[in-house]
Amino acid sequence: MPRGFVRHARWLALVAALSAVSLLVLAPAMAGGSAGYETVVSGLRNPRGVDVSADGKVYVAESGQGGDVCFEGMESEEGEQLCAGATSRISVVDTETKQRRDFITGLPSVGGPIGAVGASGVAVQGNQVFGLMGLNDVAIPPAEACGGGPACTAFIASAQAQLGHLLRGVPSGGYEWKQDVGAFNFQWTVDNKDTIGAGNPSYQPGWADNPDFQPGDANPYGLANAPGGTYMVDGGSNTLTWIPQQGSPRVVAAFPNPDPATANAYDAVPTCVAPANAKVVVADLNGQIFLVDGTSLTVAPASVASVGGAFLVAAGGCTFDGKGNVYITDIFAGGLVRLNLATMSLSFVRPPGTFNFPSGVAIGKDGMLYVANNAICPGFPTGGPCDGVTGELVRLSP
Repeated sequence: MPRGFVRHARWLALVAALSAVSLLVLAPAMAGGSAGYETVVSGLRNPRGVDVSADGKVYVAESGQGGDVCFEGMESEEGEQLCAGATSRISVVDTETKQRRDFITGLPSVGGPIGAVGASGVAVQGNQVFGLMGLNDVAIPPAEACGGGPACTAFIASAQAQLGHLLRGVPSGGYEWKQDVGAFNFQWTVDNKDTIGAGNPSYQPGWADNPDFQPGDANPYGLANAPGGTYMVDGGSNTLTWIPQQGSPRVVAAFPNPDPATANAYDAVPTCVAPANAKVVVADLNGQIFLVDGTSLTVAPASVASVGGAFLVAAGGCTFDGKGNVYITDIFAGGLVRLNLATMSLSFVRPPGTFNFPSGVAIGKDGMLYVANNAICPGFPTGGPCDGVTGELVRLSP
């Protein structure tokens, strides 16, 4: 499998293995208000990142559902031939009317109905909407891999121009492609292959000891606003990257691999980022929470106390409320936790089993929390129908 798609397959295989346990142990969420939340819209295509504009509209990055361009000898997470298409999009939701409309459509999606990789992050900054595409354009398969026909060559061209990129749009319409952060982070892992693991005294393997070492990896995932630009976490390069509005990206921090005795993922796989005053909070698929000091740029894994037995298995998304709290979805356990930065304590907002693969989370103008639910097909991995449009945007009180 080409390098650019390895993280995609590996991430979904990990979801399959761990969620099989969580879905059997934890009770599934009930629909609507009986689960402690309200469904605002449904029919989303594998929703990931969520953000809210100043006028209260909610923007959702949807990774899509693959398509009809299939690659010879490459398998999807369903064990079927890996396919792709222009089914990823960014939607905008009116929370008062509960209506969804397209903001940007026709973005590349790699995968299938159960779970695909496409648009992964969104951040609204004034009258600008930033979107983040997953994977990278360094190792897109050649046109021969999908037969070389018109649909195949068209997809390859769009994938090379868009995967791993940041885009900038405006609510009135139109958008432009900006920095190629996927290619930047891919090259960073090649140039810094021995830095991963630094700062973790119990385990410092370095990239070359990773069984999936390629070398080179990038899968931009989480996006968040900050003055002068955006922060991005990359689940392939395992980095926090600063993307200025003008100029080149810069890696701020590389996250250490977890102790393999307690790890969900072999390496860090950061999935969410939340600027919180002078610090940046990052959490990963291992349930690790990091505080990155914006001045010294040092990574310090948070020593978090549990309140009422609260825990985080694997972060799906996070947001800062401006009042000292960071809300983090648990994509594997199906819960939502609150991290109090003053006391460094973790408490449940909603217990495990409330949601199904929750991903992005944002705080609305109305003070409510908006969560991307069913970020992966509800029937995965235990079976059941899935047509790729089962995602939801739900809201709840913090």
